[in-house]
Amino acid sequence: MDAYNLKKQFDYRKMMDENRLLKNKLSAAYLDISNITKQQDNIINKKVKIKTKEIIEKFKEEMNNLEKKYMDNLLEKDKQIEVLKKEVAKLASRLDNDASNSGIPSSKTPIGKKKYVPNTREKSNKKIGGQVGHKKHKLEKFKDEEITEVVEVTPDVCPKCNSSDIKTLDTAVTKHETDYDVKLIKREYKFSDCKCNKCNNSFRSKIPNDLKEDNQYGKTVQSLAICLTNEIYTPFNKVVKLVTGITKNEINMSEGYVVKLQKKGSDFLDKFLSDCKNHIIDSKVFGWDDSVITVDKKQACLRIYATENVSLFVAHKQKNKEGLDTDGILLNATDDTTVMHDNLLLNYNEEYRFENVECLIHLIRRLKKSHEETKHEWQLELKSLLSKANKDRNELIGKDVDCFDKKYLNGFMKEYDDILVRATEENDNDTDNYWFKEEIGFIKNLTKLKKSYTLWLTNFKLPSTNNNCERNLRPIKSKLKISGQFQSLTYAEYHAKLRSYIETCKRNGINIIDACERLMHGNPYTLTEVLNYKKEEQ
Repeated sequence: MDAYNLKKQFDYRKMMDENRLLKNKLSAAYLDISNITKQQDNIINKKVKIKTKEIIEKFKEEMNNLEKKYMDNLLEKDKQIEVLKKEVAKLASRLDNDASNSGIPSSKTPIGKKKYVPNTREKSNKKIGGQVGHKKHKLEKFKDEEITEVVEVTPDVCPKCNSSDIKTLDTAVTKHETDYDVKLIKREYKFSDCKCNKCNNSFRSKIPNDLKEDNQYGKTVQSLAICLTNEIYTPFNKVVKLVTGITKNEINMSEGYVVKLQKKGSDFLDKFLSDCKNHIIDSKVFGWDDSVITVDKKQACLRIYATENVSLFVAHKQKNKEGLDTDGILLNATDDTTVMHDNLLLNYNEEYRFENVECLIHLIRRLKKSHEETKHEWQLELKSLLSKANKDRNELIGKDVDCFDKKYLNGFMKEYDDILVRATEENDNDTDNYWFKEEIGFIKNLTKLKKSYTLWLTNFKLPSTNNNCERNLRPIKSKLKISGQFQSLTYAEYHAKLRSYIETCKRNGINIIDACERLMHGNPYTLTEVLNYKKEEQ
């Protein structure tokens, strides 16, 4: 083999060795790369797993937070739903308010709902209407000297043969009729010109202020208008129409004139109203109440203070203590005075010195309403206890007994306290009731004011209800339904003054037309005359 070929063979082997070495290195490099890749994969996988775990944990935490928030929102919504349910139930309960369970007058009973008419009579099995054996009430025939007009009724023809040839016999059947006739008076007053014989002074008879015009309406017409407006609650325009009608179109007053009579009449009553106020302050027992009226499209207040024989009305812009103090009656009542009212908490103000007695009927209405809302039994138990005690009281009063014995009173008070204990237990066991808070307040009120709620039991001279005041206030609702409102507080005050006079006169048996006629003459009855009227009649 030549040198050239040997050299090539040597170079080939050398290259093969290098290739083998490189191949080994390459394999080792691949192995290293594989190991490194595996390590990297492990590191990456580990990091990915760690990151993934962190993401999952964070996601779980967020999910838990969202779930918690969702549940909290759900609970909050449930609470809101419960609150709204209670609110709806409360609002719905107002639809069931009527004269039997609230202070709403029976006149405001909704259409379609049976009107509640308070009646303390026990139901009997007797038929409606006149009873067998009951004496018929009818007008008696006049005495001969009482007859003012005789109308002879004679037939024109015989009912059998239709002949007109008939004669009147001495016998006759008489029937009497009571009626009246409105007589129009057109009166003239002559005020003479005179001359004094002693001093030669010329003068004229004094003309009174109420005859200052050439022609004016008389006191009878004025008193009728005042009575119609303030007792019958006839609107001004209807007063004009009524007077025009009964006088056969002879008297045609204007509405403005009727309005002016309100001021004229009330201007004569300052002394009378002052005496009424002092009479009430000096009384041992009186009641008061107030009602919302409308004055110039806004709510205002008409208030009444009343004894058995005297009623005093006042009008105010608002129902508040400021108005009560302005009236000066509660503020001046003494320690030995007892005031009846309908759970009006203003009466318990520290500035007032009088004793309070709560109205039984008002309490019974509240008990009925509370039972309708809660369906608890304690209200019925207390209502039954109070009603029985009132019945027992009335029976004793009918027998001229002036108080319960000590044993009866102790038994009543113990039962009263026991019922309130059961009331608290029933309330505690029914906290989900929508009337829960109202019932708590009611129970506390019954406990705190126990003496005022039961004072009528210990003193039979006290009234058990405030019906005296409520009956006096009720007609104002009729007036508002007819007339709508008072145009101003001033005219509400005129009405209050006139109502005080008319109602007080009426209570003591005085004919209201006569009372109004004296008023329009500027000479109203004095309170002394009013209070002595029944005695003089007897």
